[in-house]
Amino acid sequence: MSKMDREYIKEAVFRLEWWMSEKTYFGFDPYDIKGSKIFMWAFSIPRVPFYRNVQRKLVLAPLVIGESYFPQTFRRLFGIKPSRNAKGIALTVKGYLNLYKLTEDEKWKNKAVELLDWLLDNQSLGYPYPCWGYPFDWDSGVVVPAHTPSSVVSAAAFDAFWHAWLITKDIKYLDTCLGICRFFIEFLNITQIDNDTICFSYTPLDDFQVHNTNLLVADCLLRAGCFTNEETFILLGKKAVRFALKEQNPDGSIYYYGKAQDYINSGRVDHYHSGFEMRCLYNIWVATGDVIYKEALERYYDFYKSNFILYTDKGAFPNMYPGTLYPINIHSCAEAILLNATLANEFNSALSLLNQCVVPIIKRMKQRKGWFKYLIRKIGPFELHTNIPYMRWGQAWMFLALSEALLASKNSAD
Repeated sequence: MSKMDREYIKEAVFRLEWWMSEKTYFGFDPYDIKGSKIFMWAFSIPRVPFYRNVQRKLVLAPLVIGESYFPQTFRRLFGIKPSRNAKGIALTVKGYLNLYKLTEDEKWKNKAVELLDWLLDNQSLGYPYPCWGYPFDWDSGVVVPAHTPSSVVSAAAFDAFWHAWLITKDIKYLDTCLGICRFFIEFLNITQIDNDTICFSYTPLDDFQVHNTNLLVADCLLRAGCFTNEETFILLGKKAVRFALKEQNPDGSIYYYGKAQDYINSGRVDHYHSGFEMRCLYNIWVATGDVIYKEALERYYDFYKSNFILYTDKGAFPNMYPGTLYPINIHSCAEAILLNATLANEFNSALSLLNQCVVPIIKRMKQRKGWFKYLIRKIGPFELHTNIPYMRWGQAWMFLALSEALLASKNSAD
């Protein structure tokens, strides 16, 4: 990465940080409006095979289409207020810790600690272990009330506290990570696939077999277990990651749902969930040293490079879905930077791809005030830009991704 590119990324990350801190990390989310009463009522209409469920579609279609194309107007109409999202806060913490590692400036560590304290003060209630959920109701086939603890949100918090522990050596952060692991084991539903294979649920209220969710839990259990020699964490973590390895496709990809539930959204693979899964496999390989996880990662990354990146004379740009550039989603853009920055120390192709993609993404998606737009669709020959600044979905992920890109560039230069 050239010095000019590094300076360009620094300017982008510091400008974004200023904007986020000015908002005190409050913002909208793609799913906040879907927790409103009218959306939840529409989602509750039974899924029955009557004229292809025409009633449900007639009710939902105007809401979904309207919100998709006029997100800020619909949020004003439905009275949706900006909120702090525990997952967004956790991602921001890790970004701050990265800036501290880059600059050794105490102000970044202090900002991280302030947000870690907020996480500790805003856990999901009613559980003996630390855990967090989303600040809105949501329905993905099971109605999940606001602040119901989620494995995905709690895993993001684990990652923030884990890196805080590594930097500060404050034992309360390690204890928090161990508590999160105990929440996973004692309160998530665990599907027994066979004697040596399990799958952790998304929340305590469902039994979904979702690969990225299960791998995030496995990643946390194995990082904490291998560090503390906690045999239960190691045993269950390995059983969980084995589920992904058994269901990895011949081309290296892994579907969103486990194959027993793939009928829900058949054959789905997308950029950001695939990125989650690869970064989990990387962390699990580093924690355990077991080459089987590296081999699975290499096969998945080969699929990724062939299907999720569009190579042009102006650089590389991420596809949200294989084979098509549009829609350009900021979450996929952030994951392209984050994944390749994570793998850059081990894979030369990842460092090369990082250098090709980060600047084009910033140029195409960054707004004048420093935040990043949500989505670009293609309708005929025209691009339609959705410029709402979703805090958790776009800004927090980009803040983390750009800080990781700077770290990867520094490490490669060193």
